Amino acid sequence: MKNINTALFISFIILFGQQVLAQKEKPDYRKLHYLSEEEMHMEFDASRDFYVTDPPDGAVRNVAEFEQMQSVVVSYPLGIPVSLVREMAEDCRVLTLVANSSQQQTAFNYYQNNSVNTDNCDFLIAPTDSWWTRDYGPWFVFDGNNQPGIVNFPYNRPRPNDNDVPIEIAEYLDIDLYGMNLETAGGNYMCDGRGKAASTDLIWEENSQYSHTEIAGLVEDYLGIENYFVTLDPLDDYIKHIDCWGKFLSPGKVLIGQVSESDYRYQDYENAASYFANRTSSYGVPYEVYRVFTPGQSQNTPYTNSLILNKKVLVPITGSQWDDEALQAYEIAMPGYEVVGIYSNQWYNTDALHCRTKGIADIGMLYFKH
Repeated sequence: MKNINTALFISFIILFGQQVLAQKEKPDYRKLHYLSEEEMHMEFDASRDFYVTDPPDGAVRNVAEFEQMQSVVVSYPLGIPVSLVREMAEDCRVLTLVANSSQQQTAFNYYQNNSVNTDNCDFLIAPTDSWWTRDYGPWFVFDGNNQPGIVNFPYNRPRPNDNDVPIEIAEYLDIDLYGMNLETAGGNYMCDGRGKAASTDLIWEENSQYSHTEIAGLVEDYLGIENYFVTLDPLDDYIKHIDCWGKFLSPGKVLIGQVSESDYRYQDYENAASYFANRTSSYGVPYEVYRVFTPGQSQNTPYTNSLILNKKVLVPITGSQWDDEALQAYEIAMPGYEVVGIYSNQWYNTDALHCRTKGIADIGMLYFKH
C-alpha cells in the first residue's frame, strides 16, 4: 500500500509540474489572429521602420483584388494547406516569405514533395511573425504617371517583422514605397480599382486621433479613393474585418454573407446588404448584391473570405453542409471564372483563405478605363 501511495504521489507531482510548465509556455503567436495576452501588455509600436512620405504624384489608382496579379504572397511555415499553394502555382507565381536560406530550402523541398509547380515558386528572405500576409502585406497603386508603387501603413498588431513586409517587397520589386500614417490591416479593406473602397468602422476606432473626414482625406491622397464606404460590422466578433462578411467581386458586384432569420445578427447582415444595394457603383448604377449563406457561430462557414486570383476564385470550404451552396453562389455571381473549393479544418469564421494570402499586382499591366 505504501508503494502504491508513493507512486500516486509521484504521479501527481509530475502531472502538476507539467500543468505549471504548460501554463508558462508562450502561445504560438503565428496562430493568433487576435492579440495575445502578452501582446496586449506590450507598448504598441508598429513603426519600427515605417515612415511617412508624401502621397504618390498625380491621380492615384489603387489596384483591386480582381485585377491581374503577377504573384501571390504567403508566409512559411504555412498557415494554408499545401493544396492551395499547388492550385495557385498552376498558373500564377507564388512568393513565399522565409526567415533564412535554410528555411527556403525546407519550403522548396516541401513544395516539391507535394507536387507544387516549383517553376512558379519564388522565395524572399524576410522574417515574419505570423502568416496573415493579407493583413500586413503591401497595397498596390499606380501614380499619375502610371508608375507602380506600394502604400505602406502601420500594421495594427505589435509584430515588427510583419510590419516591415511591405518595405521588403517594395525593395524586392524595385518600386516606389509610400508611407500613409493610418493604422489598419488589409483584411479590413477592399477596393474596386476605380476610386471606391470599403472598411468597417474599426478604421475609425483605431485612428481616433483623426476625424472621419481626415481619414477619408488620407485614403484619397494615398490611394485615390474618392468614395470610402465605412460600415458597421454584422459579424459581431473580435476581428471586425470586412473580408469576414463581404467582398467586391468587380466594380459593380459585391458579395455579402447571409444568416438565418432566427440568428440575432440577421438584421445587421440585411442592413449591410441594403447599404451596398443603395450605393452607386463605379459603373454609375447601384451595386449588384449577391448573397452567400454563412451561418457561422458553431460551424465554420467563412465563404466570403475567398481569394480572386486572375481567372480563379479560391473558396475556403470546411466540410460543412453549406459548402456546395457556397461554391454555387460564386459560380452564379462570377460566370467565366473557375471556382475552386479549398478544404481545410483550420479555416475559421474570422480567419480563412483570404486572410493568409495577398496578391502582388501585375506592375506592368496596361489599364484601360471604360
